[in-house]
Amino acid sequence: MEPKAIVEQLKAYGQTRADSDWNELDAETRRLIRKSPFAFLIAVAFDRGMPWQRVWRIPTEINRQGLLDPVLLASKSEMELIGLLDSLAVRPRYGARRGARTLSDAARLVRERFGGDASAIWRNASPAKVEKTLQEIHGVGAGIASMATRILRDDFGCFKGQERQIDVKPDVHVVRVFRRLGIIDGNSATEAVRAARHLNPEFPGQLDWPAWQIGQHWCHQTRPDCARCPLTGDCAKRL
Repeated sequence: MEPKAIVEQLKAYGQTRADSDWNELDAETRRLIRKSPFAFLIAVAFDRGMPWQRVWRIPTEINRQGLLDPVLLASKSEMELIGLLDSLAVRPRYGARRGARTLSDAARLVRERFGGDASAIWRNASPAKVEKTLQEIHGVGAGIASMATRILRDDFGCFKGQERQIDVKPDVHVVRVFRRLGIIDGNSATEAVRAARHLNPEFPGQLDWPAWQIGQHWCHQTRPDCARCPLTGDCAKRL
């Protein structure tokens, strides 16, 4: 099947998403992140190296201590932030010291540039501008920034009409699925981003969730479960 036809199948599968991701979070975390832009910012800033359902609970744990406030956190020393993160039931994958820098950067960004309102980062801003701003936070690279803008678009109604600026997050799952489907030839993150832009220019990031979901649940690195994959009939199966 031609790459463009495969892309249409990916997009069709993407329509099944609905609230499935949110339903994987515990109710307390789901409510908090839905209502608190700063909680969302902290969740995506820490989202690397561990299951997302677990890492997104970090702002919930901070909130339970009454400390989920950018002004308050920005005033704390590095050692105080390390102590806070070490005390949580869920800790960042890369340790409290590096996590403290991420937390401090996010809090200071919101306090000093956006008047204490995290939603001002993306309110009336373009996806490209938001991604550039998010990458000022320690540990947030282009992939996480793209993921954040895609979620803000899909789940919070941001960036309507500006979807061309939102890329896929080319993590190992997306790259692997793109290669096995025949969308790209190698294992290059850059190639995956370029392919999504070329094949779905109106919204490259639209291919992110369906490819990631397939990689998470069926298209494993070893022993892929092709029989249960929703795209098995159209896949080039470049294993």
